Amino acid sequence: MEKPPWGPRGASWSPTVSNEVIAMQRHITTSIFLALICGLMARGQQAKPAQNSREPNTAAIKVYPARGKRIRIVAGTERTLVDLTDDVSGCLELFDPTISQRRTRQPLRIKVIDRVRKDDKYYLVLLTSAQSNCNVQGYCGAATDITLIWLKLAAGLKLEEKQSAVIVGCRTNIDVADPQYDKRDELVIKLVRGRLAIEYGNTLDDDVQSLSQLVYDRKFPERGFVMTTKEKKPKQEQ
Repeated sequence: MEKPPWGPRGASWSPTVSNEVIAMQRHITTSIFLALICGLMARGQQAKPAQNSREPNTAAIKVYPARGKRIRIVAGTERTLVDLTDDVSGCLELFDPTISQRRTRQPLRIKVIDRVRKDDKYYLVLLTSAQSNCNVQGYCGAATDITLIWLKLAAGLKLEEKQSAVIVGCRTNIDVADPQYDKRDELVIKLVRGRLAIEYGNTLDDDVQSLSQLVYDRKFPERGFVMTTKEKKPKQEQ
């Protein structure tokens, strides 16, 4: 086989040496290509958020009823107990005097209305409900009291602040103005475009001239419940 025209002058050449050079060039090209691919993959992995982050997601925060009017808040490995005895309206130990004086305990019913994290703080808005009267045969024995709760939690789920507002109380004649109910005949309390606005008060007594208004904005959860008093609308004569 003749020496190729591009071969160096004065140097011996053989097909075996040429094949080794070509193989080495291919190996170098392949190594460079693989190095570029590995570099791009490493950058992509660095750009992704850490999957094993210990920081709890607000959606992962769970609220459970504990003994009495206490609640258990759980976020990942963190958990805490919050006592709402002085905040929640209603009774959890019920009895029927026509049967016996033995009391039956019911768990506190809880619904999470909103949960937000802002500036390393966690904010929860809860809706709790309990029987209006411990005596199920007494006045309002079949009714339910409803309380809105706002909680501010710091690191480690430590409670920093709380607010409460009884928006439905049978024995105190407190109710929501213009209430809405779902198919199960339960009061609908939810955020609309990120805001919760409720008017409530003694809607049965015409001598009461004012209603309370509660506003919560999830854009500013640190404000909690902004409550004001507004003039009660007189009933229209039929």
